[in-house]
Amino acid sequence: MKKLLTSLVVLFVSVVSYSQTFTTTQPDTVCFGSTTPSTYQVANIGSGTYTWTIPACASIVSGQGTNQIQVNWSNCPAGLIPNAVSVTYASPAPANCPALPVDMDVLIYQVVPTITALGPFCESDPCVTLVGTPAGGTWTGLGVSGNQFCPDNVANGTNATSTVTYTLTNGGCTFTTSVVVPVYGTPTLSPIQHD
Repeated sequence: MKKLLTSLVVLFVSVVSYSQTFTTTQPDTVCFGSTTPSTYQVANIGSGTYTWTIPACASIVSGQGTNQIQVNWSNCPAGLIPNAVSVTYASPAPANCPALPVDMDVLIYQVVPTITALGPFCESDPCVTLVGTPAGGTWTGLGVSGNQFCPDNVANGTNATSTVTYTLTNGGCTFTTSVVVPVYGTPTLSPIQHD
């Protein structure tokens, strides 16, 4: 009995951890450029036909004709799309009675992070503090340590570049921007000659 109870608890926890939570909160927020499909559903009210409509910038990945669809929004511009997802229902023949359509707005959410101008640098220049807007992101790239950029870690006596990337997570979405930073090697003079 104890073993059976343990198995049932494990099964229940597994089902709960993989279940998807649905909401009717308006608008639905989708990260700009995301290729992960968004799922939309209405309660199944019968064996009739569900007809979904979405804007031309989006595509239905699966589910047309059923009470649940998946939509790819990756080609849609940022901003609010009123009535972006709409569904109608017609009961089975011979009645074919239509239900009133139901709509949902979708917000294609985008934050455009920026990097305060960097460089050019000489290899011997001191480290500088990196500044990104909005604040709170993380930095990566050659010569980057935390929020510092150190030119001497990029060039080794020769001219070089570093691609510095600023990554910001905001509203559950991740956005990045990058700049190429030139770093010039320290020139070396030859010894003074005399006659």
